[in-house]
Amino acid sequence: MSDFQTIVGRAVSDKDFAQKLVDNPEEALREAGVEPTAEMVDALKGLDVDSIQNLASAFGEDKAAI
Repeated sequence: MSDFQTIVGRAVSDKDFAQKLVDNPEEALREAGVEPTAEMVDALKGLDVDSIQNLASAFGEDKAAI
């Protein structure tokens, strides 16, 4: 399972996690077992919870592993 699938799956199913991605992306990624990269953190900066969940939902739960 890719890091992206891990994050997408969790963001779809857990609004608190999605909020944490907004508030503190590095900590949220680490808690999900993903070592944050500068690119990941930069990509998450400036997003809001709805944007994260909409992006995650666009990939469909069948492509996301929780």
